[in-house]
Amino acid sequence: MKPLTCLSLLALLCGAAPQSVRFYVIRQWKYVNFTWPDEDTLKTATAKGMYIPENNVIAGVKYFEDHFYITLPRMKGGVPATLTRIKAGPAHDASPNLEPFPSWAMNSVEDCNNLQNVQNVEIDARGQIWIIDGGRTETLMTPVVKCAPKLLIYDIKAERVTTVHNFPEEVASKNGSFLYDIVVDHTDGGYAYITDNSARDPGIIVYSVKENRSWKIRNAKTMMADPSATQFAVNGITISAPINIAGIALGPEIRTSNDRVVVNEDREVYFCPLSSQHLYSVNTTVLRDKNRARAAPDYDNSIKDIGLKPSQTVGMVMDNQGILYYGLLGNSAVGRWDSRTPFSSGQRLIARDLKYLEWPNSFTFDPTGNLTVLTNSLAKFIFGKMNLDEYNFRLITSYVGGKSYLYDDNFNYDLHGGHSSPRELTSPEPLPRPHPEPQPRPEPTSDGHHDHDTTSERTGDDSVKITQSSGCVLLTSLVTLILSIFVVLA
Repeated sequence: MKPLTCLSLLALLCGAAPQSVRFYVIRQWKYVNFTWPDEDTLKTATAKGMYIPENNVIAGVKYFEDHFYITLPRMKGGVPATLTRIKAGPAHDASPNLEPFPSWAMNSVEDCNNLQNVQNVEIDARGQIWIIDGGRTETLMTPVVKCAPKLLIYDIKAERVTTVHNFPEEVASKNGSFLYDIVVDHTDGGYAYITDNSARDPGIIVYSVKENRSWKIRNAKTMMADPSATQFAVNGITISAPINIAGIALGPEIRTSNDRVVVNEDREVYFCPLSSQHLYSVNTTVLRDKNRARAAPDYDNSIKDIGLKPSQTVGMVMDNQGILYYGLLGNSAVGRWDSRTPFSSGQRLIARDLKYLEWPNSFTFDPTGNLTVLTNSLAKFIFGKMNLDEYNFRLITSYVGGKSYLYDDNFNYDLHGGHSSPRELTSPEPLPRPHPEPQPRPEPTSDGHHDHDTTSERTGDDSVKITQSSGCVLLTSLVTLILSIFVVLA
C-alpha cells in the first residue's frame, strides 16, 4: 500500500485571514474500468466498441451505507454501464474498477426497461435510490433516440425496483429533454424535483409518488441561459454555449418551531442555469401545485433571485442545517453559503485549486459529516482533450460537520415521529480537521519529482499544502470577472 497524502486547500473567509480546509483525495482515476465478469468479456467489449475508455466520464456521486454510487452518462458510445458503485472507506486501491449497479443486465441498452443514460441519482434515508434516466444515448454524438425518459426508484436493501414512471411527452420530450439532477422531498407521500436541461424546453419537473403523475414548471427568465454568462474558461479551455437549468438543491427537511422538531413542508428549492451567475429559489408549495402548472403561468412572482455568484455552477447540495455548497467552474473552486445569512455578504470560498478542483460536478455527504466532491475535467472530455495518462476524475473529501438535507438525527424516518431536544446551530467555522482516508502519493515524473502543481509545497506531515494567492471574499472574484468583461467589450 502506498503512503498517505492529503490536500490542504486554502479557505478564503470574509473578514478573516485565510484558514486551511483540508480536503483529502480518496479516489482518483485516469480512466475508468469495470468489474467485468471475466477477461474474455472485457476483450470482446473492447473489440466491438462497447467499451471505449476515453468515452467514459464520471458525472454524479451519492453516498449510502459504505458505498459511493457513481453515474456515467452515455454522452458518447462505448459506455458499458451508466450506474455503478464502489466501496467507500479505506482502500488499498485508490482507482478501483466500477461495479455496474444493480447489475450488468440492468445497464444493458438493448431493453428500454433497463437504464439507458443516467446523469444523477439521489438516495433517501430509507435506502431508495431515485434514478433519472434520460432515455437518449450518445447525446454528444449522433443521439440514439429509442427510449423515453423515465424515473426509476430502486430499493437498495430489498434489491428490487419499486417504481417506474415514464414521463409523458409534454413533460419530458423523448427527443429533446435532458434530465440533469434530482432532489427528493418526502412530503405527502414523496416528490421528486428534477432539472430538465433541455435546449428547447428547460424547466423543473415535479413527480408525485402518491399520484404517480408528473408535471413541469417553466420560466424562461430564470431557467434559460443568461446571454451575458454563456462564455467562461476552465483551465484554458473556453466554454461558449447557452446551457440551461442544471444544478438544484433542496432546503432541510427538519426545522425547529417553539423548541420542537417538525417536518418542514414549506421548503425552498435552489437552482441555476449552468450559463448564469444567478442563484434562484422557488418554494416547494409552488412546485407541488399541479393545477397551477397546468395553467402555464410565468412564475415570475414566485421565483426569487437570491443573488450573484462569482462564476457558473453545475453541482450543488444543501446540508441539513441550511448550508449550501456549490461548485464555481470558472474559479476551480467550491463555495459555501449559510442560507440564514444574506447571499451578497454570506458567501465563502472554502477551497480553490486549478488541478484538484477542475470542474466540481457533484456533491454528497456521508453520515459522519464529510462532504465529498466529484471533479471530472468535463471541459476536456467534451472537447476530446482528456489525457488518459493523467488523473481526470477525483473524489475529494473534507469534514464540514453537516449531513444531507434528507437526514436529521432528531427524526425517525421510519416511524415519522419521536425526537430529542433540538440541537443548537453553531457557526461551522473554524472547520474541524477531517479524518483522512488512504490515497497514493502522486506518481513521480520522469525527472524524479512528484506530480504536484507549481503552487504546491511539501509539509512535514506528509500532506500537500496548496498555497494560493489572497483575495479572501467572493466580491473580489466578482469584481475581477466584471473588469474582465469590460476589457473584452472594449
